[in-house]
Amino acid sequence: MCKMSNTMLSLRRLAEHIGHMPQDFLSLRKLLGHPSGPLKLSVRFAPFSIMTYNMALLVEPFYKGTDREGAIAEIVARIKALAPDVVGLCEVFDDSERTKIRNELRDLYPYFQEGPDEPDWDEDGGLLLLSKHSILAADYTVFQDSDGFDYFANKGMIFIRIQPVSWPDTLNIFFSHTQDISTNDGVNTLYSQLNAMNNFIAWPWRGQQHIIMGDLNIPGENPQHYAQLLSRLGAPRDCWTLAGNQAASGHTFVIDNNFYEDSEDRPSNNQRLDYVLMKAGTHLVPMHIMTAGTYLVPMLEDIKVLKFQRNGRFISDHFGVHASFDKIALINYN
Repeated sequence: MCKMSNTMLSLRRLAEHIGHMPQDFLSLRKLLGHPSGPLKLSVRFAPFSIMTYNMALLVEPFYKGTDREGAIAEIVARIKALAPDVVGLCEVFDDSERTKIRNELRDLYPYFQEGPDEPDWDEDGGLLLLSKHSILAADYTVFQDSDGFDYFANKGMIFIRIQPVSWPDTLNIFFSHTQDISTNDGVNTLYSQLNAMNNFIAWPWRGQQHIIMGDLNIPGENPQHYAQLLSRLGAPRDCWTLAGNQAASGHTFVIDNNFYEDSEDRPSNNQRLDYVLMKAGTHLVPMHIMTAGTYLVPMLEDIKVLKFQRNGRFISDHFGVHASFDKIALINYN
């Protein structure tokens, strides 16, 4: 165990967060691949939380719910009550609705990034990222492959870099809404988008700690697709399973959802499509090739599926996900 200021962390738990599972959890050097030289592990409290929610606010006449304005009012109220450090909303395609949400949350979230978009006739990507913390860097990418109805939107990924309070280093947030896997060529298109996401993430942010989140449209209950999600994104840690849950649980797109005006629009099976993934900095750069430095590993405290309702109806065809981190592990070496 590592102990600092009454904060304890097992090497087994650290190994799970980094992504390595060595046989000997008593050996910090074996875990980190750092056979010689000074090495120190410490732990500190550094609370941080993040939330993603697909709002299903399609442009008219494609909206499938019954209370569009009520859904917007409810998500604003819930965000104020929950107050995560970073909020990501998918499918907020209308510029005026994104502006309304931003304005009503401006006091709590003065920083934002939205899109992505290109100078064409397609709808923008409908993503909105809100942050309590200053955005130190920002970027985006638009997927070149699309299929079906998704062809008419500039789907892609947006990126922000922040430094949460009490963190000694920055954190990269990557937020996306990917291809619907159920279209005619949805599988190949989605796999191609995952490759594009990994290329975007890998450079120039290699070796840093990342959170990747959003409606990634991979059904977690399908082992083949789920394996592709993790392998094509470079083996991130799925915060849902990191908390001890089964990959096939925690459904966010379900049959029993009364959001729809027409019940025939309900899905035919339950799926887990919305994710919070994590890459610790130590997972990306081999320790033995570095001469000195400090690596930071966020430690998951809890993760929950959010099922917000207004007047007895769910506010979206998706449920959200909220993840909280209570401490960070600091690994110092030279």
